[in-house]
Amino acid sequence: MSTHLHPRPAPQSSPDRPLYGAERKDRKLTQNVVRRDDLAPGHTRFACTVAYDGTDYVGWQSQPDGKSVQDVIEARLARILRKPVRIHGSGRTDSGVHADGQVFHFDAEWRHPKEILLKALHADMPTDILIRDIRIAKPNFHARFSARGKRYIYRIRLGFSPPDRARYEWALGSRPVNVDAMKEAARRLVGVHDFTAFGGMHKQGMERENPIKDLRRLDVVKKGDLVVVTTEAGGYLYKMVRRLVGGLVQVGLGRMTPDRLIAYRDELRISAEVPTAPARGLTKSKVFFSLPKNAANGDFDDDGD
Repeated sequence: MSTHLHPRPAPQSSPDRPLYGAERKDRKLTQNVVRRDDLAPGHTRFACTVAYDGTDYVGWQSQPDGKSVQDVIEARLARILRKPVRIHGSGRTDSGVHADGQVFHFDAEWRHPKEILLKALHADMPTDILIRDIRIAKPNFHARFSARGKRYIYRIRLGFSPPDRARYEWALGSRPVNVDAMKEAARRLVGVHDFTAFGGMHKQGMERENPIKDLRRLDVVKKGDLVVVTTEAGGYLYKMVRRLVGGLVQVGLGRMTPDRLIAYRDELRISAEVPTAPARGLTKSKVFFSLPKNAANGDFDDDGD
């Protein structure tokens, strides 16, 4: 069954486009958070990059059962610092989604070199979570609101996945796939557009988001039996990356043409015609904290998984 949303104004490519009401509110909040120096006396703001295998977690965001990536890291920091610590991520990832370059920050009283704090974090961390680095950040840095873009990578197996790779890619089995058609469709999706059709279903939070996104990159590269989809954008609607991949795979399988996928985007409605790709193939690869040249300004704090 399709879920119809009210049509939105046509997308504008100008960085000076008018902001939606909700977006104006979000932008004001973003500016206040970024500019505010709210460090407690004696505290330092630390920024970390973390990689994780999301298979056995309910996602990044803290949950009542404590089985999120955020919960595990906060529990380790609390033991080191001997007090509760709240960390702030650059965005959420869903259950089963992985990360190579998730970023988070936290404030703490720590009078030793940051390298010792990193060593302490590694001492009792599960093997499926790795803190890659730790840096001293400016007091006004915010992992979410200072972000200016994100890169996601999605891996698709043409055939069947080896056992050691099955939890990190979407295997399409013996079905023939037209990768060239996927490349054509991906090329035509790039740009500043209204991506309502690729967002999460109604009442999943999407109705509060600005659907106009600057999709700067959507590459499809075949490497042997592996197809790697790489995407970069200032921000994403909830589920947007996985539904973009789902649409590209539909094209590759011959279930829709590139023209139909573009028409689907322009219809501004969500339909089962384009499925959501499985979480296991998706990795949050990198968070950008500077705006690429010629990129349209926009929202940078959304989640595409």
